[in-house]
Amino acid sequence: MAQQRVDELAGGLRTAVNRLAHALRSPATSDGITPTRLAALVTLLKHGPLRPGDLATRLNITAASASRLIDVLLEGDWIRREPDPDDRRASLVSLSPHGAEALDKLRREGTGELAAGIEALPADQRDALAAALPALVALADHFTSSRQQ
Repeated sequence: MAQQRVDELAGGLRTAVNRLAHALRSPATSDGITPTRLAALVTLLKHGPLRPGDLATRLNITAASASRLIDVLLEGDWIRREPDPDDRRASLVSLSPHGAEALDKLRREGTGELAAGIEALPADQRDALAAALPALVALADHFTSSRQQ
């Protein structure tokens, strides 16, 4: 594949993925979960409990921003803060039951909306999407693993 064609494919894919990601995040904002809050909740689901500084690092935000974010998430009862058993001077934040329920609800709703959108596509486009899925997963894995190193 010629370089210009690869560049065009990359540009088109980036635009489509960003538009799709934005559309899939939209229901979260109706519950007061902004994209940043959603990223924090998902990070805590996958990696928590975390110290506030570790959450800031994983989200690539400043400690001050993480502190404000944690305050908002605590206020919304999406997370809880407890003393770190390894260091009583420090604290750990983790997903609360309410936060876990909110994420589960968003996942179910988002998957349902996405399924409905896929169902609305013509059969040939659904087939093309199914054929492209392994390549998209491999591409996501590439970026995920290269950024963790």
